[in-house]
Amino acid sequence: MGTLQITYSDILTLLSIIAVALLIIILYHLIFVSTSLRRTAERVDQLSEDIESLILKPIGTIDYMIDWFIAMVENMKGGGEKKKKK
Repeated sequence: MGTLQITYSDILTLLSIIAVALLIIILYHLIFVSTSLRRTAERVDQLSEDIESLILKPIGTIDYMIDWFIAMVENMKGGGEKKKKK
């Protein structure tokens, strides 16, 4: 029976093949992870827009009410001063 001898070049060839296979697997996972991160970023962006609109609607309403109140007070002041001048 013949003996099987493994040389250093055989081991280096095997390690090179394993390294290339692992590199392909890593690249596949990087593509998968980057796609998942893009989807996650889109969800976070949509969530931040929803939160922003949820916060800005009451602030806009309060701003409108303050402007309305200021206009009403100015009209009362202006009307009172006009009556005094006449």
